[in-house]
Amino acid sequence: MTADALDLLCRLMRSALAAEEGQAVGRVPVPEASVRALLEGVRRHRVPELLHSRADDLGLPGGAAEILAAMVEGARQRRMVHALETVRAWQLLDTAGIDALVFKGIPLAVLTTGQPGARGAGDIDLLVRPAAAAEAHRLLSASGWALHEQCRIEPGMWAWRHVLRWGHTLTYLGPGADVDLHWRLDAMPGAQPDPAALLARRTPVEVGGVAVPTLAPADAFRHLAGHREGWIWLRTLVDLRRLARDPDVFAQELPAPALASLAAARATVGLPDSVPARVLAAIDRVPDAVVARARASHLLPVAAWGGASTARDFRNGLASTRGPRDLRQLAVGLVLPAHAALPVRSATAWGGVPRAFALRAQRLVRR
Repeated sequence: MTADALDLLCRLMRSALAAEEGQAVGRVPVPEASVRALLEGVRRHRVPELLHSRADDLGLPGGAAEILAAMVEGARQRRMVHALETVRAWQLLDTAGIDALVFKGIPLAVLTTGQPGARGAGDIDLLVRPAAAAEAHRLLSASGWALHEQCRIEPGMWAWRHVLRWGHTLTYLGPGADVDLHWRLDAMPGAQPDPAALLARRTPVEVGGVAVPTLAPADAFRHLAGHREGWIWLRTLVDLRRLARDPDVFAQELPAPALASLAAARATVGLPDSVPARVLAAIDRVPDAVVARARASHLLPVAAWGGASTARDFRNGLASTRGPRDLRQLAVGLVLPAHAALPVRSATAWGGVPRAFALRAQRLVRR
């Protein structure tokens, strides 16, 4: 994506979000020669729904508006399947007595806009308490979702214990939608509130005619703002701006990663006028290099972000540390991260640890 196309896309998105907030916006000139690059950027950053919903306010050229409409319509069936699978996954755990909530995806769209189609479909993100992860794994595995064949770990294996202690999520592939099972929102224990607190503060949203629990707005904001990989998609920064409309978001202490994400949002999609002055002053103190790094990530092809990045994870983890427990987590993540254990099927640490180190060494040599 070119810098000019990114700048044009950001102008359009800022105006579209301002229109959502009830502000009068003017037409944003889109040169005919820029339409193709603009649409590529829309696809790259997963925001066709936003621009399509405000195409008239923005005065988009007819051809561009028609293509956006086709993008949104083409994803309609996937959104319907995603809604059904979201409800099915949550009800599967709820019926079994597992306290769980669903976040991001359609629940986030409903939470921030009231419209299930306000953002594109993706994975289904479930949050449970750590003690319930094994039972949730068994239920998902018995209902059509399966871990990738290269990481089919099971409770009782050394790898399962390692991932549960030092990781925070497992991904299950499904025919309708994949499921990310979380027992923490972040690898750093101190970066996000305890799952029990998040579950206690849950809020219901309607998905497919069913009331489904999701993160409270302030918790959803803190999670997305601390999820630094989210900078690769402008859609995440759109979510942040929408969540920032809720005054409860700024009633909590905002750690450095959250302020950095707000600075990235202000530089791209903008922030609502209701953001408190003290928060704006804190954002002003975010180094320019942080915003420049965010912009550079927006220009990269998504494929360039594939897989885990030790350097990125270490940098983001270091910014989130809040005590000795987090420092220990950071050290283990550097030496033997959770994902390094996924291919190992040993029942004990005696066999698992050497095998995981050997596989990690092989991978590092190949890279």
